[in-house]
Amino acid sequence: MRKARWSSYILQKLQQSKLSTLMVTCFIAFNLLLVSIVVWLSYQSFSAVTFTEISKARLALLNESTRRGFDFITGVTGTAYSLASNRELSSLLETTNTGRLAQIHQRREVSRILDHTIVVSEGITSVELYTDAFNEVTVTMADHIFSLDTLASDSWFSALEKADASWVPLRENESGQSLVGYAQRIYDSRGGTVAYVLIRLSRADIVRRFADVPMVLDGNVLLVDTAGNVVMQMGKAAAAEGDAWSDQAYTDSSSSIIDSDWIQEHVHPGEDGFEVVSGQPGGAQLVLYSKPAMLQWRLVQTIPVYTLLSPVRQAGWQILGIAVLGLLCSAVLAYLFVRQIIRPLRQLIKRMRQLEKGDFNTRVQLSFTEEYAHLAYGFNHMASQLTGLMEQVKDESRAKREAQTSLLEAQIKPHFLYNTLDMIHWRALDYEAKDISRMIVQLSKLLRIGLSGGRLFIRVRDELEHARCYVSIQSERLPFAIQYQERIDPRIRGCYIPKIILQPFIENAVMHGHANEEALRIQVHIDQIDEPVPDIRIRITDNGQGLPNEWSIEDSKGIGVRNVHERIQLYCGQRYGVQLSNGGSGGVEVQITLPRIETEEQLNLWLDGEKG
Repeated sequence: MRKARWSSYILQKLQQSKLSTLMVTCFIAFNLLLVSIVVWLSYQSFSAVTFTEISKARLALLNESTRRGFDFITGVTGTAYSLASNRELSSLLETTNTGRLAQIHQRREVSRILDHTIVVSEGITSVELYTDAFNEVTVTMADHIFSLDTLASDSWFSALEKADASWVPLRENESGQSLVGYAQRIYDSRGGTVAYVLIRLSRADIVRRFADVPMVLDGNVLLVDTAGNVVMQMGKAAAAEGDAWSDQAYTDSSSSIIDSDWIQEHVHPGEDGFEVVSGQPGGAQLVLYSKPAMLQWRLVQTIPVYTLLSPVRQAGWQILGIAVLGLLCSAVLAYLFVRQIIRPLRQLIKRMRQLEKGDFNTRVQLSFTEEYAHLAYGFNHMASQLTGLMEQVKDESRAKREAQTSLLEAQIKPHFLYNTLDMIHWRALDYEAKDISRMIVQLSKLLRIGLSGGRLFIRVRDELEHARCYVSIQSERLPFAIQYQERIDPRIRGCYIPKIILQPFIENAVMHGHANEEALRIQVHIDQIDEPVPDIRIRITDNGQGLPNEWSIEDSKGIGVRNVHERIQLYCGQRYGVQLSNGGSGGVEVQITLPRIETEEQLNLWLDGEKG
C-alpha cells in the first residue's frame, strides 16, 4: 500500500512537471551517473596501475639500498676475521703456565690491539673480547676485555656456540645507544676456543648507511639475517622539534606487523618482491623485501598503503573536481539546448490556446527540425480545416433555415391538394361516378403515405398500403389485368423501413415487364433473417420479360432503382441494398435486404446523423 502511494505521488509530480525540467533533470542525472561510474572505474584502474608501478619502483630502490647499505658488512666481517686470524692476538691469549705480571702485560697488549682496531675501522662503535684467560688478573683500569660469564645471560650466546661467527642483537650499553653486533670465535693453536670477539655497531651508524636513499626509509625497515630473524628495526619517528631519523630497538617482534614467522613463510630465498597485507589496525600495508646481500641479509620494508597512495588520492580529487565542473557546464549547456528545443512546443501551446478562444486564423511557424515541422504543418492544416468546417457549418445552417422556410411554404401546397382531391371525391359521389371517386381516394392515400410528414422511414404496413394504392390506380388506367399478391410475416408488419421502396419496382414491372395480353402477376414476399444478424428480406417477382443479358444496376438509365439502392445504403449502410436478377420461371426477381428496426429508439440510432 505504501509503495502504491509513493508510485501515485511520483506519477502525479511527473504529470505536474514541465517537459524542460524533466529533460534537464534526466540529462543531469544520467551524466552524473555516467561521470561517477567513469571516474570510479578510472580511479580504480589508475590506482591499481599506479600502485603496481610505485611498488616496483620502491622495490628497485630497496634493492639498491640493500646493495649499498650492506657494503660496510664486508669491512666489519673482515675486521672480525683479521682479529680472529691475528697470531699475535692468539699468542697473547695463551696464558697457561705464565705469571701474573706476564698476564697483565698480555692483557694490556690485547687491549692495545683492540683500541687500534677501533681507530682504523670506520663505523665500529667498540670491539670487545670475551675470554677466561685473564680471570686471575686484577683490572686496574677500564678496558674492553670481559669474562665469558658475562655472555652467559645473553640469548644469542647459545646460538654462537654452534657457529664460528654470527650477527647478534645486543642490549643497550651504558650510553643508552641501541646496538647490533658481530661475534667471532677465536681459536688457539690447538683448535680450541680461547675467546670471542664482539664488534659493536651503533644502530644510528647503520641507519646512516641507508640514508643515501631517503624515500626507501618511509614506514618501517627491518634488517633480516640469513635465517629470517629480525636483527634490527629502523623507522621514521616524530621528534619533539620536528621530523628526524630516530632509532627503535627491536625488542618484541610480535608487536610489529611483520615478524620473523611471517618473513620465513612468505619471503622466498634469493628473491625479491612485494605483497599487500590487510586486516591490520593501521590499515593495509605494503610489504617489500629486497634481494639478499652478499651475506644473505636483506631489508624488509612496510609502508601504509594509505600513505603510499596519497598522491593518487589527490589526483583523484582533482579529477573529480574537473568532472564536477564539466558536469555543471554540461548542465548549463543542456538547459540552453533544451530551452531551444522546447521553444517550438511552447509556441504551439500558445497557438492552441488562441485556437481554443476562437481565433481560427492563427498559424505556427515551421521549425528547423523534421518532427516539429510535422507538428506545425499538422496544426496549420487542422486550423485550416476548422476554418473550412466553420464556413461549411455556416453555409449548412443558412441552407437549413432556407429549407425550413421552403418546407413551411411546401406544407401549404399538400394541404391545398388534399382539400381539392377531397372535394372532387364528394362531387363524383354526387354524380354517382364511383370509379372516379375510388381513384381519387387511392390517389389521396398514395400522396399522404408518400409525403409522410417529411419522415424518411415508415412502417411495413404503411409501405404495403402505398403499393396497393399504386396498383389500384394502375389497374383502373391500364387495359390489362394486374394480379397483385402479398405474403408477409406478421412479426415484421410493425417494423420500420425506408419509404417508397416497393413502388418503383412495381412500376418497372407494369411499365416495362408486360409484353402480351395475359394478366401481369406481381408477388411481394417479406420475411425476416435471423443469422448472422436480424434483417428483413423483401422479394418482388413478376412474370414479365426479364432483364437483358449482362445487365447491372449501374447500367440502369432510370432514377427509381438507383435511388432506392442509394437511399438504403445511405441510411442503413453498405451491407444493405438491392439486387436484381432474372427469375427462374421468367420475369424479374428483386431482393431487398434491410435492417430490422422495431422501435422508435432503434430508428433514432440509425437516423442520428439525419436528425441534426
